[in-house]
Amino acid sequence: MDFSAISSVLQTIGRLLTMEVTSLWGVKDQVEDLQRELTWMQRFLKKVDARKLDDDVVRSHVAEIRELAYDAEDVIQTFALKVAPKKERRHFQSRITNLTRQLQTYKLGDEKSRDEAFSSYSNQRQELRRPYPHIPDENVVRLADDIKKLVSVLVDDFSLYVSICVLGGLGKTTLAKRIYHNSQVIDHFSRLTFAYVSQHCQKRKVWEGILYDLKILDEADGKIKDEALAKKLYDFLRKNKCLVIIDDIWSTDAWDLPKPAFPVIRDMRSKFLLTSRHREVVSHADRSGYLHELQCLNDKESWELFQKIAFRQTENTVYTGMEGLGKKMIHHCAGLPLAISH
Repeated sequence: MDFSAISSVLQTIGRLLTMEVTSLWGVKDQVEDLQRELTWMQRFLKKVDARKLDDDVVRSHVAEIRELAYDAEDVIQTFALKVAPKKERRHFQSRITNLTRQLQTYKLGDEKSRDEAFSSYSNQRQELRRPYPHIPDENVVRLADDIKKLVSVLVDDFSLYVSICVLGGLGKTTLAKRIYHNSQVIDHFSRLTFAYVSQHCQKRKVWEGILYDLKILDEADGKIKDEALAKKLYDFLRKNKCLVIIDDIWSTDAWDLPKPAFPVIRDMRSKFLLTSRHREVVSHADRSGYLHELQCLNDKESWELFQKIAFRQTENTVYTGMEGLGKKMIHHCAGLPLAISH
């Protein structure tokens, strides 16, 4: 089971707390609460993994917890990037507190009741909190052209690998999820999968997750060797028309681990959409693939995004005096959609 998302955000929080940055901004209590929840969640996942609990409910919850961890890291990274005036602190406080509460929905009471729940967890059939991958936020500026271009390349172009390269905070994951939910993409490919290749990638977990999404993971697959599992995925992708979206590849080393299961056959119908913060990573994956680079928002686009988030859609005008304050706030965001949205 991949714990790297939670480990990564715990490391980020640990650095901030060590530097005492959070105490300067008045959000130390909220960050420490989040740290406690993530630490508990990490223990929870390790216990689930140790007990070999592996059904649809477990997989869904693990995916949701991992996504919350990525959300938490985005918030913390945005916080570290910004020089936030005092009036913005409550936005961070609210966002961090909300993430903590979402994580708390997975807590099962006291330690005794949690242990009892772990024993029967594989038999639970709880209603899932939300689908995965999440349907992206509607408050997205300027992505329409990017989506149109990427969909066109995926559907019509001969590029086997299509890559989105962008700095953290510019919306690569949001764009990838938009592609995942695009009706033209859904109609074109027979099956789709959304996976992560994290900093501490476990290749078998990546392969199993993709096979599960493609609806071809069998109980017997848990007993076969890595080479056989990789070959099963390789052969299926070679013979079928799938879109494999792999988000947030940290390094060339991380990519090299699961790569043996991904065919490089120019005339096959399956395609790969990769995202990374590092251009050398996507170039390493396929030097002849299509590279799409996102740019920072300009002042007009930054202001448009801020208005969509800060004011109700029914409001046609910005209250007197608020425009100046808002533009001062977005000036500190350096055109990063993630910083503006939080």
